[in-house]
Amino acid sequence: MTYDFDERLAFSQGKRMKSDIELLKRIIPYCTEVVKADTNTDKQGIDYIAYLAGGAEIGIDAKTREKGASKFWHYGEAELALELWSIYPNGNKEGVKGWTLSDKTNVDLILYTFDSTDWDKFYLLPYQLLRMAFIRKGREWLSSYARKKQTSNNWQSEAIFIPASIVIEAVKAEMQGFYEGCR
Repeated sequence: MTYDFDERLAFSQGKRMKSDIELLKRIIPYCTEVVKADTNTDKQGIDYIAYLAGGAEIGIDAKTREKGASKFWHYGEAELALELWSIYPNGNKEGVKGWTLSDKTNVDLILYTFDSTDWDKFYLLPYQLLRMAFIRKGREWLSSYARKKQTSNNWQSEAIFIPASIVIEAVKAEMQGFYEGCR
C-alpha cells in the first residue's frame, strides 16, 4: 500500500482528532483536558496529551484504522497494527525500529480506534506492557500473522496485524507474570 504523508496527517488532524479528544476526555477518569501535541512532541510519537485534575500528564499515541479496514481482517475481529519497522532497511540503508519496539518513547498509552461501520470498540493499551508483550511474543506472532509493508513518500514501513484479543491476552500476561522462562 502507498500512502501520502500529508494526506495521512490531514486525516488524523481532521474529524478523527475531534472524536479522539472527545473519547479520551470521556474515558480517562479526572481528565480535565486533552490537547493535540505540538509538532516536536508528535514526532516523538505522542499525538495527544491528557491532563488530569491533579496535574499529571498522559502521552497518548493514536492509531486509527480507516473505514473499510475490516475487509482485511482474517479472524472475525479487529486486528491491531504493531509496527516492526518505522523505516524498513533497504540495501545499504539502515532501518529504524518500529514504534512498538521503541525503547526511546515517552508514550504512556496507545489508543486504537476504528470506523464504527467496521468495529464498535476501541482499545486503550499501556505502551510499555504492549512493547514487552510484543518482544516476548514476537517470534510466535511473526510466524502466525500477516506482515505488510507500506510506502509513504520516500520510505517503507512494516507492520504486523494481530487480532485484538490475542494482543490483549499477551498484555494481560505481562501484568500477571504469566510468561515462560523468566522466573
